[in-house]
Amino acid sequence: MQSSTKSHENGIIYDMEKNMTAAITAAQKIKIIFFDIDDTLRVKDTGFMPDSVNRVFDALREKGILTGIATGRNLFGVVPEVRALKPDFFVTANGSHVEDKTGKFIYDQPLPETVVVDLVTWLRDEGEDYVFYGSDKVVGSNWSAIARDAVTPVYGEIPIDKDYYLTHAVYQMLTISEQDDKLILPENLADKVRMVRWHKHSSDIVPMTGSKAIGVSHVLDTLGLTSENLLNFGDELNDLELFDFAGLSVAMKISHPDILEKADYVTDTVENDGIEKALQALNIL
Repeated sequence: MQSSTKSHENGIIYDMEKNMTAAITAAQKIKIIFFDIDDTLRVKDTGFMPDSVNRVFDALREKGILTGIATGRNLFGVVPEVRALKPDFFVTANGSHVEDKTGKFIYDQPLPETVVVDLVTWLRDEGEDYVFYGSDKVVGSNWSAIARDAVTPVYGEIPIDKDYYLTHAVYQMLTISEQDDKLILPENLADKVRMVRWHKHSSDIVPMTGSKAIGVSHVLDTLGLTSENLLNFGDELNDLELFDFAGLSVAMKISHPDILEKADYVTDTVENDGIEKALQALNIL
């Protein structure tokens, strides 16, 4: 559905007519829609979420289209206003922990304990700080200025416990570094986990085979659906695998260039009701 030529109209950016027709055709098969949170459903830095998002979820529910959250955050980080949308599924910690709206586990895959130990050893040897994601808690090794800069817009101030991993399952870790772009995984970890940068001072550390797409695929299996029944909205690099997997993918206007390149449709910003505009343009609403 890609085209090198883009058209701009009413604040929405989309491929030219032929590709738009293909997107609308694909949209007819959609039975479930997953949404990223930060800068997709709500503005990460301010917490703003437009009224149109509530209208969208209500309208999708009335049409019988299922909804889900697919986020790098863990359950603790799914803020009250997003929970209030009453999504049917939660794919959290970049696909490592998946629940339905009743709290029933669909998929639960923490990092192996030996891998967490090796990650902590590596980051301590590098003199860097780190953050642990439990299933419903976020804990840091140190509350530095750069940790505050990266983490506060998402989680607020977090508790400090550098040894949290010794007594709790860890689903994901974050690096916290002044030179995060220069951190390189050591050889004993390079085939087990990967780093996905989401902030100038921080990267997600996720299983080599882990991704939002893996978590979402378990939901589809549970429902007896296929990827062609899936539409997703996202904006950042941790959405890449999901954009490859979904039958139809929509990127927000401010998305990372790699996400814009993979998108079947590019919509407006959160502030300008991008989600509602896209669903209307695709004839889903």
